[in-house]
Amino acid sequence: MTFSKRKVWILLLIGLLSEAVGFILIKRGLQSTPPFSSQSLTSLVFIGAILKSPQVLIGTAFEALHFGVLMELLSVSDLSYIIPLTSIGYILTPLSALLFLGEGIPPVRWIGILLVCLGVTMVSLSDRQKKTVSGHLRVRRPEASGPS
Repeated sequence: MTFSKRKVWILLLIGLLSEAVGFILIKRGLQSTPPFSSQSLTSLVFIGAILKSPQVLIGTAFEALHFGVLMELLSVSDLSYIIPLTSIGYILTPLSALLFLGEGIPPVRWIGILLVCLGVTMVSLSDRQKKTVSGHLRVRRPEASGPS
């Protein structure tokens, strides 16, 4: 089964948005649980609090949705195309943290995010070039060399 580029991008957007929402909910849920320590792990207080946190549980469901969408995309498109595109999440998640958690993002991190955008653009353009060259991957074989 082959998906159109539009369907791939729509699924990718759904997956990446669910990833960002999931991370935000998990972070918020963890902020309301007791801090992790070796004692809380021993007494299972930390794990119990996580399992009782609706935000952590709903965030985990969003992360599962993200993973399901990713599996669907990988079933219909090249791994070398889809995985670099998922790095758009490195843009959406910090923006979500800025907007919904009030986290500060230093300038050096913004520069890194812009470099990720550039990389995603290059990967996307490389897929167009691949389609114009051939429908199949060409493997260059080493030339046979005889005795000299």
